Amino acid sequence: MDILESLLRSFDTNVVSGAVLILMLFVFGSGLFYTKKARQVEFVQFVPTLLTTMGIFGTFLGIVLGLLEFNQNDIEASIPLLLAGLKTAFITSLAGIFLSLVFKTLSTFSFLKPKQLEDSISHATPEAILGAMQAQVAETKVLKEAIVGNEESTLFGQLKILRGDINDNAKTSINIAQEQAVKQQENFEVFSERLWLKLQDFADTLSKSATEQVIEALKQVISDFNNNLTEQFGDNFKQLNEAVIKLVEWQENYKVQLKEMSDQYAHGVASISATESSVAHISEQSQIIPQSMGELKGVMEVNQHQLAELERHLEAFKDMRDKAVEAVPQIQKQVEATVNDISAAVTTASDHYKTLLTQSDDYIKAHVQTSNDLLDKFAHETEKGINSVGERLIESSDKIGKEIQTAGNEFTDNTARTNESLKTTSDHLQSQTEVIKQHLQDTVTDLNNNMRDMIEKLVEDAKDITSTMKQANQNLVTDTEQVRDTVVKSAEKLQQRLNEVIDDAATQQINQAKRTFDAMENEVKKQVGMTGEAVDSQLKLIDTAMQQEISRVMNEMGKALAQVSGKFVDDYIKLTKAMNEVVSQRVM
Repeated sequence: MDILESLLRSFDTNVVSGAVLILMLFVFGSGLFYTKKARQVEFVQFVPTLLTTMGIFGTFLGIVLGLLEFNQNDIEASIPLLLAGLKTAFITSLAGIFLSLVFKTLSTFSFLKPKQLEDSISHATPEAILGAMQAQVAETKVLKEAIVGNEESTLFGQLKILRGDINDNAKTSINIAQEQAVKQQENFEVFSERLWLKLQDFADTLSKSATEQVIEALKQVISDFNNNLTEQFGDNFKQLNEAVIKLVEWQENYKVQLKEMSDQYAHGVASISATESSVAHISEQSQIIPQSMGELKGVMEVNQHQLAELERHLEAFKDMRDKAVEAVPQIQKQVEATVNDISAAVTTASDHYKTLLTQSDDYIKAHVQTSNDLLDKFAHETEKGINSVGERLIESSDKIGKEIQTAGNEFTDNTARTNESLKTTSDHLQSQTEVIKQHLQDTVTDLNNNMRDMIEKLVEDAKDITSTMKQANQNLVTDTEQVRDTVVKSAEKLQQRLNEVIDDAATQQINQAKRTFDAMENEVKKQVGMTGEAVDSQLKLIDTAMQQEISRVMNEMGKALAQVSGKFVDDYIKLTKAMNEVVSQRVM
């Protein structure tokens, strides 16, 4: 059985179709040739049946070749091979029936019948004719005696004996033929019932087997698909959850880092206080210029007025900072207005101080340099922290985006069950994003409160230093403005970049998840639809082919039976005609 199966697998459907068609054409041509030559009568009469049988053979051979290449685990790849086998089956069946019909039709035409040779008539003399007539008369007498004599050896006696034998044989033959016809009819009915039952069982078995195998294969594929989906999705979700936890931990660490930066800034304020003491010492040493101080009285009054304005603006800035906690969207406008007012007041004071306090610049350069170094260090640390925050947030966002992109590519072939799990993941990610955003808002609020306290301390220090030394007051105001601008810009930049990074990450995650959902849903619908259509088309083709083949076989059996019956009737008619001729001659 394995050898036969391996041999059939080695056949190509196109080669088989060509070989069967060539063999049919050879049989068809041979039948026409022998019909024209009036030879091999039995073969000529068997040609239509042979062509039909060859068509049936090609049909079942094509079906077997198609089914041998059918793989239930890979239905899509097996469909072309099955269709190629069915194509061979239908082509050979159609060719056999067509050639049989053509041969039967052509056999009825006169040009295929053998030509009768005409006897040539030769010229003869009267003497030859007379001699031939005399010989014919003598032979006629002998023939008459042989025919009309009373003996049993004469032709007439033999005909009477033959007639009796023929009558007896005819009666016996008729009885036997009737009995055989009845038996053949019964056998045919039994055979038809058995054939119908077998074909019905075969069709049911084939349909049930194909349907069960397809359903089992689909169940297995769906089960494997769901298992792989659960494993892959669980691992990716764990990695994503770990990344979010690490991001929250990093936010906590950054909060601690901001607190340390605030402490460092407090140390800077202490250094400024030390600068105040140094400036007081310088003031004691500068008693040698009382005339210059007297000239500065008017300027000090103006400066006092400007400081009052500055204090009022700083108080307004303090109120705005308090309100900014509750009204975050308006904080930028209020801060800009306050900064503009402070900048205008400081610029006015700076213009007066530059013309009057140039001589005191040499005494406080060392202290100003120390303050600048501290402020530069604070600005550098702040910028470094902001850059570190931005880089780590960008890396985390890129990592999350890549992981989601990878997960989306891997989940393209998943089923609708994935939607519920992905929605749960999206909700969890959204809640984590809200937590992160809340932490960032708390951090920014703490930073704003710390900066407000720092600015208040700077204002108080500026008042004390201004009463001691105008140049120190100018430097402190300038330093306060720089620190305020640096801190405000740093805080705004940090908050803006954090919001942008979080919004971009959330937007990318939502868009990627949406695209993944849509692609998975469309792909699953497409695959399920294609699978259902393919299975339905295969079952329909199999049912149609079986019905056509059964109908054709039944028609061929009916035709064959009709031919047998027709042949029997023709032989019986010929026998009856021969008996009538014998009887007519006897009567004459």
